[in-house]
Amino acid sequence: MKHLFLVLFFFLPSTLLSQVTAPLPDGRGKGVSPSSYQLLVRQAVTAMEDDSLQLAERLFKQALKESPQAQGNVIVWSHLASIAERTGREAEALEDYRQALALAPGTMGLLLNRASLYLKMGNESRALADYNEVLDKSPDHAEALLMRAYIRQRQHLLKDARADYQKLLQQDPTHEQALLGLALVNDNDRRPHEAMETITRAIDLYPTHAAGYAIRAGMEFDRKLYELAEADYGKAIEIEPENVSFRLARANFYTKTKRKRLAREDVRIAARLGASPAEVAGAAGLKVKK
Repeated sequence: MKHLFLVLFFFLPSTLLSQVTAPLPDGRGKGVSPSSYQLLVRQAVTAMEDDSLQLAERLFKQALKESPQAQGNVIVWSHLASIAERTGREAEALEDYRQALALAPGTMGLLLNRASLYLKMGNESRALADYNEVLDKSPDHAEALLMRAYIRQRQHLLKDARADYQKLLQQDPTHEQALLGLALVNDNDRRPHEAMETITRAIDLYPTHAAGYAIRAGMEFDRKLYELAEADYGKAIEIEPENVSFRLARANFYTKTKRKRLAREDVRIAARLGASPAEVAGAAGLKVKK
């Protein structure tokens, strides 16, 4: 079932701006003009909105030099972290998040964004620590519960992952990602009936979403229910014809069931869509030279 994680990579959008940012004081109503610090920050935010990231970064750093002790610097550091992350400077982004959290310890938006970055960098233990901190403050926080469950699932902490998914479903019985995750946890934990029941519920609730069909196809494949698996792979690809993961999964299915011509067709399409040579070789049943 490892290949099913290809269709369960469900990082959520960043929530930093909605939880961290606040209007900057501008002195209006008191006959006072905005300070140069405030103007720099506003110009930087406008530059970010225009996707002028280099200009925005330069203006934010000027603002820090102008007023290194300003209360609004938590917002400045958080924006600098966002820019560094978007431009591929992950270590720098982590340092910017550290600076922001030093000014506003425990801020959930910052913790969630840093946790997401840690996950992108492959540091699951640090991400888990940030999600735990969020959940210590807000035990029902949906995003933190979902991502902690995902990490625990990857670390084979199935009982703990199940508890998080079930808590999410208590809050929202129709939570799609929680249903998908719980189905996979149950399948990995040798609870085949519960796994199939949960994934089918997800499909019934979201019949136009591809992920449920792809995950159920993988389960059916493992159970040697080949006709059902082929139908579900077909449905997933019908909904998302350019999904590389689905093409590779079905190619692997065709390879294992000795239908090489069909496997080659999916491999060809997957390669065109950007699958790596190693992924292509694996789906085609070829050994990759190291």
